[in-house]
Amino acid sequence: MTHYVADAPRLTDQRPTIGVAGPDFDINHVIAYGQSLSSGWEGWPALSLLPRHDSLMLGGSVRPRDEAAARWRPVGAAEFRPLTATVQAQSGRLLTPEEVATLARGDVAMGETVLEAAVNTWRGRMLAAPRRAGTHRLLASSCGVGGRSLEALSRGAKPELFNRLRDCAIAAKQAAAAHGLGYGVTALLFLQGENNSWGIKGATDDRATYKTLLKRFYEDFIADVAIAIAGQPAPPAMFIYQTGGAYSTDSVSVAQAQLESALELPGCYLVAPVYPLSDRPSGHLDAHGYHWLGAQFGKVMHRVLTLGEDWKPLHPLGAAIRDKSVVVTFHVPVPPLCWGRPFAGQVMIDIPDRGFTVIDGAGVVPITAVELAGPSQVRITLARALRGAVELRYADRRHRGRGSLHDSDADKSAHGRASASRMLDLADWTSRLMNWCVAFTIPVGPPDSTG
Repeated sequence: MTHYVADAPRLTDQRPTIGVAGPDFDINHVIAYGQSLSSGWEGWPALSLLPRHDSLMLGGSVRPRDEAAARWRPVGAAEFRPLTATVQAQSGRLLTPEEVATLARGDVAMGETVLEAAVNTWRGRMLAAPRRAGTHRLLASSCGVGGRSLEALSRGAKPELFNRLRDCAIAAKQAAAAHGLGYGVTALLFLQGENNSWGIKGATDDRATYKTLLKRFYEDFIADVAIAIAGQPAPPAMFIYQTGGAYSTDSVSVAQAQLESALELPGCYLVAPVYPLSDRPSGHLDAHGYHWLGAQFGKVMHRVLTLGEDWKPLHPLGAAIRDKSVVVTFHVPVPPLCWGRPFAGQVMIDIPDRGFTVIDGAGVVPITAVELAGPSQVRITLARALRGAVELRYADRRHRGRGSLHDSDADKSAHGRASASRMLDLADWTSRLMNWCVAFTIPVGPPDSTG
């Protein structure tokens, strides 16, 4: 007899829907906010050096001139310019290619962000969609501040970094008005969670509390930016990533909160986990990692905002105990499931037990095999019978915050300047837009006691 979890609201795959704003304004603002990954720390040398399509930035960079001030001021004049990636020192100064070439390993200069690939990917697909006119242009801006908790980035914090969002929207609306163009905010890319995942400086790492704070933040963004400044009738969608990799934990609590928010909060979409990406020893991504994640954002924004689809990531729907194994059923965007090798640094690695951990009343349960059991199922074979309550985790700290499961999405993105690697061509790999399974922690039903 198979036992499924009967009352696990965190596994829900249903949520109310809301009508989010489509890319129907003359200028459609895509704003990135969050911690260092929202502003491209260590994303040098930049890849997206040439403009593509007709996308824009405000001033001389997608970032402002001040990395951590509670105000957003453009680099140079607040004028629309073709969207390109730049490299900035922490002081905000733009670096020349010659200066970038001399940066020392570990320098946290800000370079490629997710915005360039996100907006370029979305814009290219939007222009190819027959029902979208080509006049609705995209504007990319980053408002993030490195090393900040969700609490510190929220409205009312001291200093109020949330003002960066207000200032940026006001400046963009004024620039649009100067050209006689309408303005709206169509997407918020929120890349945050590392400080909370580790509870840095008192940040909450409680799953329920983080979900409450994220919901409040999104509602405040809608009220203060989309309504009060842009004056638009429909709210922008919020697209998030999932914290993991170097910042993973054994409990996976913040990562699970991000997954649950995307499944339950109308207008919120979890695009991808961060763990498969090429990165730096610090936990920041490298330029290829930012580009891959940005292309994933663009892919999902197009599906949600251009095509009207309700996107959900690769995630578990439920778990069942069958003899001495656990069978997990997944929502798979493009079946069938596949095994892959995520990056650690710039090298693809194998993950023990494919990233799965089973814990029962006696502790961690040894795993003898992890196998695909169909287009949407995984079977985990155990070395002993289960005892008491059982929990299943994926991409936890025991596995360096990584796992091996992805779907069969054959979608690909155009890339910026190619760059060779000793191990493989990262530019080629990061054009492959398969969907990797998000990290999770879920309860599993008890062993069959009915015979």
